[in-house]
Amino acid sequence: MGRLLKKKWLLMRINQKRSEMISLGENLGLCADETVRCSQQLDQLLNDYEKCTNKVVEMTIQESSNDFGLYIKSLLKRTAS
Repeated sequence: MGRLLKKKWLLMRINQKRSEMISLGENLGLCADETVRCSQQLDQLLNDYEKCTNKVVEMTIQESSNDFGLYIKSLLKRTAS
């Protein structure tokens, strides 16, 4: 699954799970096993989303560093010529 598609899917699942948790909390109480289990599932989805987002940022920084390195090398070659 592409990274952007995965992020969109995770956001959709996060919103669904959040609504489910709120409903369970209102109907069963915040300490009910079902509410706690739903909260834990929501936490996992949020962690997955964060990991997905951080990978994009890390790749962008790494790619930027590589581009900058190539730019510096090209400048050095020009001044050496």
